[in-house]
Parts: sequence; structure tokens; C-alpha cells
Amino acid sequence: MNGQASRLIELRQLADRNKINIPSRIISICSGKGGTGKTFFSANFAYQLSRKNQRVLLVDLDLNFSNLNILLNKTSSNSISQFFEQKNGLRELIYNHSNNLDLIFGDSGRSNFPRVSNEIIDYLFTSFAKIQDRYDYIILDSSAGADDLVIHQLHRSDYILLVISPEPTAIMDAYVVIKLLKESGTDNSKLVVVNKCADQEEANSAFGNLSTAVSHFLGERIHNLGFISFNKEIHRSIINQELLADYSPASQSLAEITALTDSFNQFIQMVNNSHSQ
Repeated sequence: MNGQASRLIELRQLADRNKINIPSRIISICSGKGGTGKTFFSANFAYQLSRKNQRVLLVDLDLNFSNLNILLNKTSSNSISQFFEQKNGLRELIYNHSNNLDLIFGDSGRSNFPRVSNEIIDYLFTSFAKIQDRYDYIILDSSAGADDLVIHQLHRSDYILLVISPEPTAIMDAYVVIKLLKESGTDNSKLVVVNKCADQEEANSAFGNLSTAVSHFLGERIHNLGFISFNKEIHRSIINQELLADYSPASQSLAEITALTDSFNQFIQMVNNSHSQ
């Protein structure tokens, strides 16, 4: 207990002196609600980035309701909870999935899951800084919803990627996330992916509704990264616990995810160019 208390004091002192080194290119993928396909997107987006010679670490931060290992049909004795319990460092938890793609799995169904605070999230980001030279992107698959821990995690990230679906409830929930981020003083770039669409027209309508509300009521700007149409190939890849690129490499949805990846890389390049001027 004394050790944990001293660690929290140390973290607060670091934060107060502004010496927490925030690593670059940390992407938090989030949604205002469950059921938008956030983890499906996170896994397939990370994999497509890795296929474009980007070194990627994907971390399942859906605390105690993790699905990444199930989605990929992988098992590991290591999970992020061991970091939160101060049993292992991040390097010891990394699972190599494929060339350029590493994973850190989450945990599910533990009654004694370690208690996580904003200070522990700060320590997690400090630890990311120690391994950031190994990766171009560190992608965090966030918990659904927008409690204080999620908002703090998003605030610490470089980019926030919201996965929504066309339902009005999903759009409203995403709006609430952006509103809470604004209230927390977060001005990070916010990108939106519309998932489970019938077609591009439905995707444009969903993004337009969210963008209009965010601009009118919050004075914020969000960026449309693209959309993914829902079809039987996606459903079957999830049932078969395979990445879409492995299950259906010629599918329309995979082409859409690839286009999203290209759009994201272009956005990052645009940001880098603006910063260098």
C-alpha cells in the first residue's frame, strides 16, 4: 500500500513539473456506445497500417471487457492488468501478431481487476514514451462510453478516432464524447469513421448530422476519415475470428478500410507539413 501511495505521489509531482514525456502518434479509438464495431475496426485498421510498413502496437484498453484476443482467436498468459498491478513492464506484455504488428491484450471478467486511476493512466503514457522508438503508431482500443478514465486517456492521446454507426443514438453518444472532451480542455484532432453503413450516402448523412451538431453547439471541427459498409464478409470474418484481410482479401469492406488507412496517413502527413512550416 505504501508503495502504491509513493508511486501516486511521484506521478503527481511529475505532472506538476510538466515532465511527463508524452509520446507522439498515440491514437485512441473510441465510441460513445458499445456495438459500433470499435474493436473490429481497431484490429483491422492496425493490421492495414502494418501492411503499409508502419510499425504498430495495438493495446486493448477495454478494461475488464476486452475482446481483441477473442476477435483474433489468440491466447496469451500476459495482459495489460499485469502492468496495472505493477507486476510487469509493457515490453514483457507484448505479443507479436505479424510483421510490424504487436499486441497487448486486455482482461475480461475479473472480480479483482486492478483499480485504475487518472494517475495510473498518466504512468501508462509515461511508459509508452519508453517504447515509442519501436513504433510509428501506438493504437489504444478504448473502453466504450465516456467515463472519467476514458476522457483522461483521450485527453492524453495525440489523435482521437471516433467509430460511430448511422443510428441516431450512436451519433448522439459520439456528440456527448466530444462535448465532454471540450469541457476537459482537449483540443486534439478528432477523426470519425462511420461503420456499419448501407452505402456512402448513409455514411455522409451520419457524419453530416454529427459534424453539424458539433460545429453549431460546440464550435468544434471534426474530420471525416471515411466509412465501412456492413456486409456478410465482415460478419463471417468475426464469426471465424479472422482479420478481414485473411478471410476476404477481395471484399469491398477491406477496400474501404484500406482507403481509410490511406486517408489517415494523408491526414498525418498534412499535420506534419503544417507543423514544419
